[in-house]
Amino acid sequence: MPRTRLVWHLFAGWCALVTGVLIASFWLASVRLAEFADAAERRRLADAAAATTGMLTAGGRPADPESFAAAVAGMRAAAGIEVDLLDPAGRRLAGDAAAPLDATAVEQARAGRTTTASRYDVATGRRVLVMAVPHGPPAAATAIVSLRADTTAADVALAAAQRRLLAGSLVCGAAAVAAGLVFARRSARPVLELRRAATQLAAGRVDAPLPATEVAELADIAGAFGLLREQLVESGLTIGRQGTQQQAVLGSMIEGVLAIDARQRVLGINRAAADLLGVDLERIIGRPLQEVIRNPDLRRFALLAIDCREPVEDDLALHGVRDRTIRLRGTALRDASGEGGAVIVLNDVTDVQRLENVRRDFVANVSHELKTPVASIKGFVETLLDGAVDDRADARRFLEIIARQADRLAAIIEDLLALSRIEQVEGAGDLPREQVAFGGVLAAVIADCGPRAAERSLAIETDCPGELMADVNPPLVEQALINLVDNAIKHSQPGRTIRLAAAAEAHDLVVRVADEGCGIEPEHLPRLFERFYRVDTSRSRQQGGTGLGLAIVKHIVQAHGGTVDVASTPGVGSTFTIRLPQERADA
Repeated sequence: MPRTRLVWHLFAGWCALVTGVLIASFWLASVRLAEFADAAERRRLADAAAATTGMLTAGGRPADPESFAAAVAGMRAAAGIEVDLLDPAGRRLAGDAAAPLDATAVEQARAGRTTTASRYDVATGRRVLVMAVPHGPPAAATAIVSLRADTTAADVALAAAQRRLLAGSLVCGAAAVAAGLVFARRSARPVLELRRAATQLAAGRVDAPLPATEVAELADIAGAFGLLREQLVESGLTIGRQGTQQQAVLGSMIEGVLAIDARQRVLGINRAAADLLGVDLERIIGRPLQEVIRNPDLRRFALLAIDCREPVEDDLALHGVRDRTIRLRGTALRDASGEGGAVIVLNDVTDVQRLENVRRDFVANVSHELKTPVASIKGFVETLLDGAVDDRADARRFLEIIARQADRLAAIIEDLLALSRIEQVEGAGDLPREQVAFGGVLAAVIADCGPRAAERSLAIETDCPGELMADVNPPLVEQALINLVDNAIKHSQPGRTIRLAAAAEAHDLVVRVADEGCGIEPEHLPRLFERFYRVDTSRSRQQGGTGLGLAIVKHIVQAHGGTVDVASTPGVGSTFTIRLPQERADA
């Protein structure tokens, strides 16, 4: 519906008021002018009647009708008034030839009352004013004087006066209308300024000035706008702070957060969720979920989260270069408008599940590793108790087996304790270090492993600059290298060579242990440093390994802040590489 501006509302009201006042004033003035003109004519006739009655005799009859007619003829010529003298019956006695009075006028004149009547002569098109004046005693008139005057001149003057009145009214009306337009514009200007300020305020320009006005109501409205502006500024700041805090919280969360509406359009997503799902953070907002994430399991979970009143949870498998497992937690959203939606929290539990699998494998392996020597010890002890102790040869053989199993059990427990101690140091981050000549560490390793290598006809070669210094914990590094060299000895054929090399590369100390053994299949390499993990279970146990050596190596290296990896080719050999950062040594 079209709306009219305030200035035109005010102007239209003013014009209606002016028009009404002018019409009423013109009508009243015209009526009064007509009344004044008619009263003037009546007074003129009354004066003429008074002068005429003076010509009559005391008995009420003219002394001489001819002289009376001559006298009134002069009045007709001078004043334009026709005069007749009538008897009480209404018959003309003297005067101008004129139409007789009507019976009503005659009766009222005979009764002593003066009557006046206005008649319109159709033949001449003129208005005539007639007056009947009784002469004689009251209620017993002896004669009636009839006067008749043509009001054409008076009517013409009245019409001219009315035209002048109308012209003056129109001029005054035009001036009033112009003044009203100026008044309307001036009155509407503060409202227009308030509207302009409100529009700027709605557009976000909170610094827009509010108009000052002398009208109390408009001043109150301007004050209310001022309070509203302050509240909007404060609300904007609050919303801005909340938005910034929300973005900071969502951006710093490790868990991914994905918000969708009832039609599965993306309302919001944080960086963690975008990275997990492999989507563009900026281009996904407002688009349908099935369009940007082509995973039917996620879409089904989103529908379930929207429809369910209770939170739902499920795991999602994402396949790619690296398979990942995502735990999904969805909660339905309901707002006042009835629109639905859901918030989905995504958490990458791939490492957690892997660690859980490692934990289960560790428990199973450690139980198996401990169960084997314990069962062997128990079985041979029961055999001895059943009488084998009396057979000296069997008893000695059984006791030797029990001793070996006890040594194996002790070695496993010792390795577990050592691993626990190393993990405590690794978690605390306060590993004691010292600057040492690394050649001495390698010499200690050769001294410990040399006899076992000689027994298997293996040669150990070392390559280490004499001036190489390292910031390490010597006993722990020595233990790690002994474990690596000991593994190389166990898995190398007689006559082969084990190479132990150390060098400074950039800011790292790099130590390599290479053998020419049987090598390791590629599928075993990712789990090689897990506890109790064995490539060849039966062979490892026969060689006396506990299955914890490489795990101890990994944690010793991690306690130093370094890394360890392995490269192996089946039938050719394996190379273990340790990298230890040396910032402190450089400082």
